[in-house]
Amino acid sequence: MPPLSFSLIRQSTHRSAARRGTLVMASSPSSPAGTGLVEKRVIETPGCFMYSVKGSVPHLTPDTLRLQGFGGVHVSMEHLLQDHQTKGDGLEKWTSFNLSKFLHLQDMILLCDIRDPSRYAKVPFNSDRYVSMLTHKGVRQLTLEDYLKCIRAYEPDIVAIIADSISDLEPATATATAAQTTLAAGGDAGAELTSMAGPKRVRKSVDRSLRWLDQVLRDRQGFDTLAEQKALDVARKEERRLSLQKMKEQQAAQKAGGADNADALAQVIQDLEVKDSALPTLTSQVKLSTVKTKTPWTHKSSVFAHVVGSQIEQERIRSAEETAKRDGVDGFIVDVKDLSSGSGFSHEEVLKLLKVSLDHLPAEKPRLVYGMQTPEDVLSSIALGADLFDTTYPYHLTEDGKASLFSFGASSESQGTADATAASSSSAATASTTNRWINLWDDEHANKFVPIMEGCECYACKGGKHTRAYINHLLKAHEMLATVLLMSHNMHQYSKFFANVRQSIQEGTFEEQTQKFVTKFGAREPIRVPGDIHPAQLIVEASLTKRNRLDGLDDSHGGSSNNGDLNKSSSIEDGGLPSLSDMGHLSAVAAEKEQRRVEREKRREQRSEERKRNIVNKKEKRLQRKLEQLRLQREKELEGKEQ
Repeated sequence: MPPLSFSLIRQSTHRSAARRGTLVMASSPSSPAGTGLVEKRVIETPGCFMYSVKGSVPHLTPDTLRLQGFGGVHVSMEHLLQDHQTKGDGLEKWTSFNLSKFLHLQDMILLCDIRDPSRYAKVPFNSDRYVSMLTHKGVRQLTLEDYLKCIRAYEPDIVAIIADSISDLEPATATATAAQTTLAAGGDAGAELTSMAGPKRVRKSVDRSLRWLDQVLRDRQGFDTLAEQKALDVARKEERRLSLQKMKEQQAAQKAGGADNADALAQVIQDLEVKDSALPTLTSQVKLSTVKTKTPWTHKSSVFAHVVGSQIEQERIRSAEETAKRDGVDGFIVDVKDLSSGSGFSHEEVLKLLKVSLDHLPAEKPRLVYGMQTPEDVLSSIALGADLFDTTYPYHLTEDGKASLFSFGASSESQGTADATAASSSSAATASTTNRWINLWDDEHANKFVPIMEGCECYACKGGKHTRAYINHLLKAHEMLATVLLMSHNMHQYSKFFANVRQSIQEGTFEEQTQKFVTKFGAREPIRVPGDIHPAQLIVEASLTKRNRLDGLDDSHGGSSNNGDLNKSSSIEDGGLPSLSDMGHLSAVAAEKEQRRVEREKRREQRSEERKRNIVNKKEKRLQRKLEQLRLQREKELEGKEQ
């Protein structure tokens, strides 16, 4: 009996597939050998798993983490897995630990997947033996054997099955743009969107994911699926050998018969085919074992299976239906990152493909969606029947120095009205401000001694101790507390957003409140461009980089440094941090300074290349002189012999 249970509480009206439910995990031991039980949090749906980096929710301490209204944490193997763990007996040493205890998250529902759900990152293609993932040490291939070792050692509450998600394509291809043109003219989406990835590649992705799913489900029951796979591989290799032998026999018969004996040749080939068809294939003779040779982990972890299919509707339907037929699958993951992350597909096309997958999944099991992060994307996905998401959106806001002001439901009419009005009025002067959020890097907040959002009960706003001016100062001083306060606020607002969504579904007003949200905050979030940071943030990071470089030079000279001069100076040219009074001027010239820095780097590279060429030229000249000396010496020796 799996530890996961999902129950639906309320379904929305016929105009929407939105539903409300609860995801509950049974209490589990604090460690594999422990005796105490830790009560797991409950995830109310629609809801979220908290996004984590290397098992830690960014910018949140354990105390502030547990102030949030979310009950689960998402952990990615490509963040967490170390090279030494899959070599030798590295993972076998996890006898008194599982992943929840290792990360001190025993009270959270832990979901473990392979890839990072926050972004689309291009990696080399997958194969039948492994999937590629982007670790902190570069691209690594994860085999099924290593994956099963990790799952048995980590024992997460929810296991995301290894799948062949297409992530080896460049974003924003010209063919995808051409597909949009065809769709706009009334073309068939299922036929034209195949230009992103070929039908053969997508079909192979679905087949490979289903095969891995079957193997993991058998391993979950205690069967040695790796030994079974080896037997199948041997049988396939033998079948290929026999097929090649048959082809050679046909070629030999063709050469022997010639053109005059065409009828006899056709009869020989037909006899060979009939003979082969009468014999059972070698792969069909490989029987799956009925003896369990491993310890089952059915009672330890629940299973969420990936639904793939990329941009081809038929393959998405096949993947959803075949995955739903498998016994032992407790939930589903629908990933649209490859479609929504700069692939050239419009928002409506992505939602259409998402709906294709969700419509063919059973209603009694939860659905987790990757790639739909902004509030309007979340609302659109909920209307299609999605249940779970991740907290990538508040994390991105925090990284950019932004504080959320948006809200959902009846309370949004009264709460945050003054903040939204102020943000809207300042948007004409500051391009980085909308009525959804404010950017606390902006100089206009340096003298605003008010909370981030009036009426907010988060750790940062409650009591009025942490004002906008204070957080603006912390950001420009590069203090860690700035992102802690921003993350606490953004996570609190995101949690309240989902709570109000659940309330609207319960009251039957979800569609009405969604329309009000779009009217008040707009239909689309401004596109976030990675690396496009605020000028003030650019100045601070550049000054810190230069100061660290100077500190490194001082250390390399025996510690006789100019730290006193650095501390006295606040100029970026001197390597120090800019003062608050200088930030307005520095923001105006940030682009010019960055351009000068790039030019200096180019000149430095040119000088380095010139030095390398000079060294090579000197070596060549020395070599030529040496050869000339040897030639002259050889000539003298020959002249001496002749005399």
